[in-house]
Amino acid sequence: MTILFEVDDGVARLTLNRPARLNALTIPMLEELLAALRQAAVDPAIRCVVLTGAGRGFCAGYDLSGGEDPEPQREILAEEAAATMLLHGQIPVLLRRMPKPTLASVRGPAAGSGMVLLAACDLRIASRTARFKLAFASAGRCGDPGGSFLLTRLVGPMAARELYLLDEPVDAERALAIGLINRLVDDETLEAETAALAQRLARGPTASFAAMKRNLNAAETASLEETMAMEATANAHASMSHDGKEAANAFLEKRPPNFRGY
Repeated sequence: MTILFEVDDGVARLTLNRPARLNALTIPMLEELLAALRQAAVDPAIRCVVLTGAGRGFCAGYDLSGGEDPEPQREILAEEAAATMLLHGQIPVLLRRMPKPTLASVRGPAAGSGMVLLAACDLRIASRTARFKLAFASAGRCGDPGGSFLLTRLVGPMAARELYLLDEPVDAERALAIGLINRLVDDETLEAETAALAQRLARGPTASFAAMKRNLNAAETASLEETMAMEATANAHASMSHDGKEAANAFLEKRPPNFRGY
């Protein structure tokens, strides 16, 4: 299996599993990942999704060597390649839009397609060994579908253009400074810090998180008035939900709330 899919206490952990190749992506691997994300998006038992890599790296990007397939590769037309890319482009769309929090846990190299994957997640936690590089320019490519959208909104247009055009490596400290990652931790504590953050999200008000994601996604293109209308409707429903009432009762009773995700 090139994607490990484990669920524990509301957290789905999806692990890119080609450690000998720094988890470089192949077409079968992308298809596995897409199927796993589709399942995670609709499974009510899953309340948070963690994306990580096996071994010493997160993801070295797409495997330009063709992966481990011994069969000769036929020539593919540009239109066919674009259609395949758009199909696999559903992966960052799912990470960004599924109605539950998504978290990238990064150690070691994250390059090319790997950077697009982590940029699509809601939050990113990385260890000090993390290294980032888009690598599209050095590969003679302009980038995976969704990457320019996601990275421009994540780090801003100036830093995004620098990442794409100069194609320089970015260390973990610089990644934190430009907003590419949310949290930076020591390598030996990455697993524990990731698990703690994932559990915090999984125990939170899942329905409210879903509404927050819808509002935040819409806010990037909608007007102030349109966003306010969405927020008013979503917040009214949230305040009348079990979790909204539970939060109010817990505050009055001076105890932690017990959110159920509805």
